[in-house]
Amino acid sequence: MPLPTVDPDWEIRATAFQTLEWLVTRHGPTLAWDVIQRGFDFKDQHLHFATKARGIFRPKEMRGEGPLSIKTIIPRGNRPVPYEESQKGVGVFVYKLQGNDPDNRDNQLLQWAWKWSVPLIYFYAVEVGVYQPIWPIFIRGIDRERLECTLSVDDEVLAERERSVPMVADARAIEIRRQYVTVQAKRRLHQSRFRLEVLRAYEQRCAVCRLPRPELLDAAHIVADREETGDPVVPNGLALCRLHHGVFDTDLMGIRPDGVIELSQSLIETRDGPTLEHAVKAFQGQHIHLPRLPRDQPGQRFLEARYERFRKVG
Repeated sequence: MPLPTVDPDWEIRATAFQTLEWLVTRHGPTLAWDVIQRGFDFKDQHLHFATKARGIFRPKEMRGEGPLSIKTIIPRGNRPVPYEESQKGVGVFVYKLQGNDPDNRDNQLLQWAWKWSVPLIYFYAVEVGVYQPIWPIFIRGIDRERLECTLSVDDEVLAERERSVPMVADARAIEIRRQYVTVQAKRRLHQSRFRLEVLRAYEQRCAVCRLPRPELLDAAHIVADREETGDPVVPNGLALCRLHHGVFDTDLMGIRPDGVIELSQSLIETRDGPTLEHAVKAFQGQHIHLPRLPRDQPGQRFLEARYERFRKVG
């Protein structure tokens, strides 16, 4: 039997979170709107995550007064943005309230979520019709003068703790943790945009084997983003399937500045089954497949820096 909680909809939220976990595992960190709008099943009901028209959404099946999700929008053409959002501040997102009345019905949903510290889903638009879901996210405060609220992220473990035993956890520890996790969430947003742009440049195919399944592709940095010169730009990226991304990241595969694939001697000397022979070794000496547009093709300085690292490791 679940522990008592101030949020009567915690089971719906937990089911929504679990479904999103499955969706991003299946489709990658960003979800097209047609995937989101399919919704999720809870017991004998089918619920929606969000609606296209509204940025603050509460399914009619929920009993409490808080929303399930909030959503930013990148409009088509020159239409105005109905729900403006920014990423100012350290460890926070800033989300504009709906309209000019802080007490309208939608904004009252946010006030309730703030009062009871319930976890929400944040569908952050990375391009038209494509969103990165961030969850659980919490409202830290509402500024009635500026008509905005601040948001911070936390992980599922802490969210479960707060849902089950509200008001028990150390408030300062929660705040520090949420700031840290929110910074990481912002970093993932940048990575998601990078992935979308790189996969688009490579026409949703692996640069090594041409695998055409986006859900199995990653945007690999040529020069790692943790390095000073590892800019998150398309010329510093390669679309790679999970297998070849792993081989590349461990420096068992190098790419020469002329685009030729080179395998480490230790890998060449390894004897194993057909996966190694046909899915990895077979590409020794072949050229990677390049984007059609010259501006999207790997930059020489990135390839040279990464190839030099490959040679040193080898």
